[in-house]
Parts: sequence; C-alpha cells; structure tokens
Amino acid sequence: MARIRKTAMVDEPEKVSEKELKELEKAAKEESGGYIIFLLVVVYLGWGLINTDSNLILILSGPILSALGLTLQQFSYIVSAGFAASFVLSLFLGPLGDKFGRRFVLQLTLVGTAFFSVLQYFINSFLSWFGIRLGAGAFTGGEWGAGATALSETVDKKYRGFVLSIMQSGWVFGYGLASVISLFAITTFGAANGWRIAFLFAFLPAVLVLALRFYVKDPERFKHLKDVAAAKKSGDQAVLADLLTRHKVDIEKITMPSYRQLFSKDLVRMTIVLAFWNFITTGIAITSNTFQPTYFEAQYSFDQVTTMFLIVSFAGIIGYIANGVLNDRIGAKYSIMIFAAIEVLGILFLTYSTTNIVNLYIFYIMFFLAENGQFSGLIRMNTENFPTRVRVTGAIWGGAFWSLGQAVWPLIFGQALAVFGVFSATGINIGAFNNAWLYVEVFPEIIAIIIFFLVMKNTPPRKELEEIAV
Repeated sequence: MARIRKTAMVDEPEKVSEKELKELEKAAKEESGGYIIFLLVVVYLGWGLINTDSNLILILSGPILSALGLTLQQFSYIVSAGFAASFVLSLFLGPLGDKFGRRFVLQLTLVGTAFFSVLQYFINSFLSWFGIRLGAGAFTGGEWGAGATALSETVDKKYRGFVLSIMQSGWVFGYGLASVISLFAITTFGAANGWRIAFLFAFLPAVLVLALRFYVKDPERFKHLKDVAAAKKSGDQAVLADLLTRHKVDIEKITMPSYRQLFSKDLVRMTIVLAFWNFITTGIAITSNTFQPTYFEAQYSFDQVTTMFLIVSFAGIIGYIANGVLNDRIGAKYSIMIFAAIEVLGILFLTYSTTNIVNLYIFYIMFFLAENGQFSGLIRMNTENFPTRVRVTGAIWGGAFWSLGQAVWPLIFGQALAVFGVFSATGINIGAFNNAWLYVEVFPEIIAIIIFFLVMKNTPPRKELEEIAV
C-alpha cells in the first residue's frame, strides 16, 4: 500500500510502514462507527435546512403576499424561479464536487442558501423577492446530490439504502422546522412583520450546521481517486498498481471532462433515463402537493383538510424507511416502480373516491407514503450508478432535473386547469379538476413507469460501488 506525498515539483510515492498501516486500519474501523453517524446527522440536518427555506415561503405565503400586495400568479413565478435556478446552478456544481470534493459542495450549498434566505427579511416587492429566490433556490439540487454521494461512498454496502432513506427523510425535518419557526414568529411578532423574523430564525441553525461541517471529511474513495490520478501523472507504475488493489478505477477515463463522461457509451443510458425520471416523478409529486389543498378544500372544510395533513405526515417517514429497506433487498429500480405505481393509484383514488372523510384519510396515506418513499430508491440510483470519478456530477445531474420538474410541471398543471375551466364564478368545478389530475398526473406517470421499466437497468443491492460502476 502506498500514498502520494506532495512536493513543490512532483508527486512522489511514499511507502507506508507496517505501523502506519495498522493506524490507517484502526482509523477506518473508527470511521465506520461514530463518524458515519456524525456524517449522517450533518447531511440530514443540511438537507432539512435547505428545505426549511423552501417550505417557509410556502407556509408564510399568505402573510407575505398580503404584506407585499402580490398575487398568486406572481407567487407561482417566484417559486418556479427558485427551482429553475437550482437546475442551472446544479449543472456547474456537479463537476466542482468531483474536482474539489464532496465537502466543498456541501458547504457551498448551505452557505448560499442561508445567505439568500436571510436576505428575504428585506424584500419589499415582486422583483426583489424574485431575485432573492433565484439565489436561495439555486443550491437545492447540489445539496441533495453531494450529501447522498458522501454517504454512498462512506456507508457499508449492506445498509446503504437504509441510510440514504434516513437522509431523504430530512425533508420532513425541514418542513417541521419551518412550521415551528412560522408559528412562533407569526404568533409572537404578528402577521405583518413576523414572516420577516422567521427568515432570521431559519438562518441560525444553518450557521450551526456549517460549523459542524468543518469536521466532515471527504470520503476515502474520493481521496483514493486523487492519489490514482497523481500516480498516473507521475508515471509511477508501482504506486499505481498498489493503489488499484484497493478500489477499481478506469485509469483511461480518470482525467476526462465530467460531462463528456456522463454521455460516454457506458453511462449515456443511465444519464438520460435518470434525467427523464427525475423530471417526471418529482414534477408530478410537487404538483400534487401544491394543488391538493385547494382541491380537497373544495369538498371538505379547511380544518378537516389541515388536520388530515398534520396527522398523515408521519406516513412520509414510514415511506422513506420502507423503501430504503426494500431497495436494500431487491434493488432501487423495482422498489421505485412499486412505490410509483402505488402513488399513481393514490392520486386516482383521491380523484374519484373521496366520497367521505374516511376514504380521504385512507387514500391520502396511500398516496403520501408512496410519493415520499420512492425517493429513497431514487437518491440511491442517482449516486450508485456512476463511478467515483464522476459520481457527484451524475448525482447532481439528477438533482438538476429534479429541480426542473418542480419548476415546470406545476406550470403545466396550472395551464391544464385553465383549459379545463376549473375556476368559475360559482366556485371550483370538481369535474374539470378531475380531468387535470387524470391527464397531467395519472397518465404521464403511468407512461413514465412503463418507459422506466423497459430501459432502466436495476441497481444490484448490497454491492460495493466499484461492482456497480467503474
């Protein structure tokens, strides 16, 4: 075993003594325990805090729109702008993560979100909020992909899916924290100015997590890849051969540009299919969450619907964990398909079978559990199927199209509502709303599941990353 010692002129091989080898093995064992738990907690909190910002603007939309005199249409543009910015910035963050490290992107995304989120204290018009949302929303996809990559490259293959499912459930933590902050701020400071104070409180936990992330290390696989690249550059074949006994690396592709690699013969199908699936399934999910409250409240009271959302929220966490356990056994492709199919049935039943409150609860639990659960498999597929040299680029590529789906699909659904004539002087036309659910949500997801089944390869569970992609 050898490692590379940096000098002012060249990268020279430095032999590792038997004593140093034992120390390294001891450190690896320690890292497999307490450090992994620490890493999971920090990544979980970071993902949750990223979503605290995005959920704050949804929960506080009423007071903000009232204070600034904005319309719902303007608000929809503001929300979509943040997701669109995430799509664009993610395309740059991926290669940065493969060049400078996973920790670099994890810090950058949280710093960026925290900075722009707190600036929302000062917004006073549509344009000022629109501009700040471009910054605050821009880092979402990068946080998701970099955090998942760091965990995938560190966690044991036997429970990788389960750990990633816990990370994914950080979204629920973010939603809960946003709810608590909003309730406290509005209750304490009033609706007129409380929403501004809420963004200040959201900034504080971000600072804490940023401090903790200074103790995060880049995964051993990433460091190993850098050593391989240095050994290849220096031409030391002995060191290179020694390094390649630890992890498989395609040394011919190690210095190729990242996006060129994503579209190389061995990865192009994965790259395209994951972009398609992230765009469709995430777009449909966010559209459901955005428009279901209005749809349900046309049939039931606000109190009934809000109480249901509160009670049923636990189903999302169960869905995450259940899919994580399942994809650890049958692979991410099939676990995703099972949960996506259940989600479609949930939307269909919620559209045509909510004749009483009991049915509403049953079918919403079915929908919400499956909607959230499928992302435990998706986050695994977005990281495991790309080799270490391009893993962050591939993962954040998926996160970019995740964001694009969130930006575009609600706008498509909104146009469908207008075409079907959902809103009228007498209220909401439920029959027209049902047509929108059917043609923009149910049918596209069914078609996507069929395509996914036909062209996507299954990710074999409980395999080392180098057994999946090199």
